[in-house]
Amino acid sequence: MHEKRPLRLGIDVGSTTVKIAILDVNEQKVIYSRYERHHAEQGKTVQRLLKEIAEFFPEADFRTAVCGSGGKPIAERIGAHYVQEVVANAAAVRALYPQTRTAIELGGQDAKVIFFHYDENEKQLIASDMRMNGSCAGGTGAFIDEVAAILQTTSDAFETLAAEGKIVHSISGRCGVFAKTDIQTILNNGGSRADIALSAFHAIAKQTIGGLAQGLELKAPIIFEGGPLTYNPTLIRVFAERLQLQEDEIIIPEHADTIVAHGAAIALDELFPVQNENADTLSLEAAVRALDVPIVVDEIEKRIPVARYFTSEEECRIWREQHKAPELTVPDLHAGDILPVYIGIDAGSTTSKFVLMNEADQVIDRYYANNQGDPIAVVQQGLQ
Repeated sequence: MHEKRPLRLGIDVGSTTVKIAILDVNEQKVIYSRYERHHAEQGKTVQRLLKEIAEFFPEADFRTAVCGSGGKPIAERIGAHYVQEVVANAAAVRALYPQTRTAIELGGQDAKVIFFHYDENEKQLIASDMRMNGSCAGGTGAFIDEVAAILQTTSDAFETLAAEGKIVHSISGRCGVFAKTDIQTILNNGGSRADIALSAFHAIAKQTIGGLAQGLELKAPIIFEGGPLTYNPTLIRVFAERLQLQEDEIIIPEHADTIVAHGAAIALDELFPVQNENADTLSLEAAVRALDVPIVVDEIEKRIPVARYFTSEEECRIWREQHKAPELTVPDLHAGDILPVYIGIDAGSTTSKFVLMNEADQVIDRYYANNQGDPIAVVQQGLQ
């Protein structure tokens, strides 16, 4: 298993996950892959996965490429090649699924649509255009995480919930903030969690098809890539319904969650050919050591002056004193006493607020709580 053979290591460092794919050049297949959330610790996660690879392939040499939104500083630190992620994606599709005409890839915080055509002169598939979301994570894996949190379920259980949905509600897929408001309104009106989960998938598909593609035709066959589309087959079903795709027009790749890492490994020999197989192999031991030191923000960012609201602690103290909330007027009550009060309830889309006020217009108690997807229970709790 560990004999010397040409191996390519592709590492995709995304906004929320790290993906690993090891390609055996002789057999032209992936012999090892990993997909893990990094919880904002990209360097540590890559380091741990490299340690695992070193244990599993103790005698192997790797030519290595890194891609992804967080890939460039990792590549520079460990001495690996950097491949732009769309290039890596196109390399994988061209090599593995040349019948593809459109690729839809959803990541943690970005979404991409890549358009392909077959070039008769080049005799190969060419990526002719690409659309990618901007700074907002609407319509991505982060959008699913956000909706899952509102519904008080996990991202892993979200697919099961959505598969049970029957009614599709209108939810904004463009913005997580707008979506949250839409969802709270549906919950407040008694909508089911399963229907909301299914509606969230429709919002993602609608945003990708209408907003992201920007009027360009999504031609079939269409390949579906990335973690959100790997672990949420109902989302692919929703895309197929909205695009009216037949079964033979849907491509679900093997290891769809790590296909871009696979593409980075494939792109190595296309972009960085070498005569000697061992010319630029990566020392896993040295790469692991290099990641012992945290990767810090760019030096330019560190020179940006910190904006201060106050020139001194005393100025801050005075401001706080001037703007502090009024203290509650706690009545002196004894057993058997009757206290006439007014109760004000503000049942909002995301929170419920209560005020208890006496006849002298003094606030004697107050309550504020997040609705947690169940506003009626929160109001009951507040009253109690």
